[in-house]
Formats: sequence, C-alpha cells, structure tokens
Amino acid sequence: MALLSNLQAAVENYSNAILADSINPQPSYAIDGQQVSREEWREGLMRQIITLNKTINALNPYEIITKQVL
Repeated sequence: MALLSNLQAAVENYSNAILADSINPQPSYAIDGQQVSREEWREGLMRQIITLNKTINALNPYEIITKQVL
C-alpha cells in the first residue's frame, strides 16, 4: 500500500531529523525578526510522529489473540 509506505517513510525521516539534531544540536535563532525555537521545532516533529503513528496503526490490519484461562 503506497500510502502506508509514504507514512512510514515520513516517520523515519522525522525520526532521523530528531536524531541528527540530538547528535549535533542547533541553537534557536532569529531571522528577519522572526524567532525560530529549536525546542518548538523538536516538539513539533514529535507531535507529527505521534500523529503519523496513530494513522499508520489505524491503517494496519490487526488481530487480537486471547487465551482463555480456566
């Protein structure tokens, strides 16, 4: 399913961006009077990953297996 692989690729790309930033953290900065907070950027990526994972889970078929205990 192309949609599912695209979503999984997006999660992987966002995760790699967070990993790269943790290895070589960049400071917050201002450009043309606009503040760019790296902490907000990281939090935004984490929110995106959570949302994408929820969508991936909803698209994946799943099976619930239970054991009966006597």
